[in-house]
Amino acid sequence: MSGFSRMVRSVRLQPDGLLAIHMHRSPLDFAATLTLTLLIAPGYAEAQSVRDHVRITPDRSTTVTEKQATELTLTVTAAAVQPVFIWLRTAGLIDPSKKVITASVPAGQGELIKVGQRVRAFSPESRSRMYQATVTRVGRQGERTAVTATLNGQALETSTRYVLEIVAEGGDLLAVPNEAIIEQGGQQIVYVQQSAGNYQPRQIKAGVRGELFTEVVDGLKPGEQVVTIGSFFIDADHKLKN
Repeated sequence: MSGFSRMVRSVRLQPDGLLAIHMHRSPLDFAATLTLTLLIAPGYAEAQSVRDHVRITPDRSTTVTEKQATELTLTVTAAAVQPVFIWLRTAGLIDPSKKVITASVPAGQGELIKVGQRVRAFSPESRSRMYQATVTRVGRQGERTAVTATLNGQALETSTRYVLEIVAEGGDLLAVPNEAIIEQGGQQIVYVQQSAGNYQPRQIKAGVRGELFTEVVDGLKPGEQVVTIGSFFIDADHKLKN
């Protein structure tokens, strides 16, 4: 590698995380070349993912003016113990009348399904058309649970196979609206209202994600107010200020 050369004068780390490299012709052996490569790679990665390196400061809050709150339709909702409804998905066969679909689910999911629950059904061949249905029968079928759903109207497709999405109750859980939770680097963050116009980030541990609400396993107490509509603005504003 003695013939290998590069135009390197100096390498300087800039405030934005990139490396400024000034070049002149000078020989570099293989070890020096490898060192330079390792220096450049992390700086490039940081430049490509600046947001990933921004860390929230949970001990600091951010303030929003009344005007900003009005423009954003900023909304807060109390964390509360309430029913969390989840979607259970399975596939089944429709009968010749094009109204009754029979399917089965694992026994564990079957425990959540009750007669009268809402169902959405669609054919894989025509996903643009969704049918409303109701669970009309639930019974044991060996190690699984048999489910019968009746459509509100007659299906129009020629397909005999349909996908069922059953709305089941996951239980009474401490939960917040789905839109209140911000996913960030594998963590779940909510913004808790400390006082009018003042919001603080809080890391939580999320559990069951339902149709509209998500269970909070840890990090919030019942009654604490969290930002729902406007949460992404609050998050961006917090990062800029802190």
